Order: sequence, then C-alpha cells, then structure tokens
Amino acid sequence: MNLRVRPASGYCLLSVSVCVLASCVSAPVLEEQPAPFGTNACLEAPVVGSWKASVPADDTLTFSSDCTGVSVVCRSRFVFPPNVGKAGLVNIQVLESDGPKECMPKGLHRCSVNVLTNIATLNCGKATVNLTRL
Repeated sequence: MNLRVRPASGYCLLSVSVCVLASCVSAPVLEEQPAPFGTNACLEAPVVGSWKASVPADDTLTFSSDCTGVSVVCRSRFVFPPNVGKAGLVNIQVLESDGPKECMPKGLHRCSVNVLTNIATLNCGKATVNLTRL
C-alpha cells in the first residue's frame, strides 16, 4: 500500500464520516492506496524486524519488508502499509488470528504507532502494547 500523509488539523475527513477528536488532533492521518506486495515495499519502515511484545505475554511480532507480519502467540498473520512512519495512525489488516483474548481479531484495525530505535508502542484500541526490538 502506498500512503499519503495529510497533516492533522482541527478536523478529520474519513470515508465513514466519523471522527474521534483525540485521533485527529495528535497524529497525521494516513490514506491508503493499493500496495505492491511481494516486493520490498516496507524495507525502510521503522517497524520492520522482530519485536518482543508486552501483550500477550511472551509474544514475538515480526514485521517483514514485504509489508506482512506474524505473531507467534496469537498465531496470526497481518499486513501493514509501507509508509508506516515513526509516529502516526495506520490501518493493520489481520488476516487470521487464533490466539488468546488479548490478540487482535481478524479484520481491519486503526492503530496508533510510535517507534523509537529499539522500543515502540502500538495501540489498536484494546490496550497499548509495548514492543522491544529483538
């Protein structure tokens, strides 16, 4: 997926015409377009690599350069957009999930992401997941 970043302002334009004020004020809004999966479209994304997750306990998330990812404990596969920045909002599509209740279910999730060099946070509505790069 190719993304265009539009700076956040006092309003938000979403396809369903619904806006949560906190989401619109604090982070840029990302617009998705079809992606060239199977390539290294996500090679430069700061999330690429393996991460130890705080929730569920002992989980490992791996974000790959082809914009796909897996969760060990959740037994899930997901896709993410190539222009994931160091901070902002992003749509993560969970393709399959068969883990504990703390895992994201199958479907599209709007998430906030904040990536530093070796630590990151991811919040898709349930809870903030702290990530440590492996």
